[in-house]
Amino acid sequence: MISGKGYGTAAAFATAVIWGLSFVAASIVLTTLTPVLLATIRFLIASLIFIPVIIWELRNGSKPTIIDLRDMTLLGFMSISIYFWLQYTGVQYAGAGVSALLVVGLIPILTGFASSFILKESFSPQKVTGAVLGLFGVSLITVPGLLGVSIDWGFYIGVACLLGNAVCWSLYTTLSRRIVKKTGKPLMVTAYVTIAGTLALLPMSLTSDWGLVTLVQQTQWMSVLYLAIVCSGGGYFLWNYALSKTEAVNAAIWLYLEPVAAFMGEAALFDIIPGELTLLGGAGIIIGALLTTLAKK
Repeated sequence: MISGKGYGTAAAFATAVIWGLSFVAASIVLTTLTPVLLATIRFLIASLIFIPVIIWELRNGSKPTIIDLRDMTLLGFMSISIYFWLQYTGVQYAGAGVSALLVVGLIPILTGFASSFILKESFSPQKVTGAVLGLFGVSLITVPGLLGVSIDWGFYIGVACLLGNAVCWSLYTTLSRRIVKKTGKPLMVTAYVTIAGTLALLPMSLTSDWGLVTLVQQTQWMSVLYLAIVCSGGGYFLWNYALSKTEAVNAAIWLYLEPVAAFMGEAALFDIIPGELTLLGGAGIIIGALLTTLAKK
């Protein structure tokens, strides 16, 4: 029989694959929409999915406390509005390769430290080894793409945004695990967090031209729906479910699979064949994730 931790690991694995493919979907749409506009439309659609969840919970007497609402609003700000603003700014100034290395590479390690301090969860030597091995795997995949990157003040601004991005997600993961464990309702938490983050995105989207939406092609709308329904709806729920079943760092370590899934998606859609370093890096990521997951508390 599969344990609760096993279900949590499976959910974290599925989330990493879903979010990894989101990079491919986003690249298709970003030829027409600005990053902030895409994020806003994505989470507006996702919010429409989660509004019935909140209505259902309220009708069944599941009314969050003022403290819970405050915490979920903060989580929405950290994981959606400020998170995507920092990430997209980082990608714009530092490039996609640096973004993948800093964000995907640092999140599991930072989450391990944050969860050990805030939640008092173990960040044992075996977990540290697994996280470092996963970081090495991500480096093998991303570093070859960093050759020729120009270093200027914009690059440093991008790096600073990406570091802040990784910190935001690590804190979100840690604090989300605490509130999910407290309420026992990962779907409800996901609903409130998504809507709170969307409301914060709306004023940010005013810096973009909403008229660009009329230029989105039918095939691009398929990517938008994937981002909204599968990534924002299913992905965030699966992530919170994983956090309700396993320790924060055990879930976060599987995010190292995101670039692997992204490369697989590119290979399927654009006939891009992964190189030897990509395959070797993917193997290192999987071994590191298993090492961390199987570590004793």
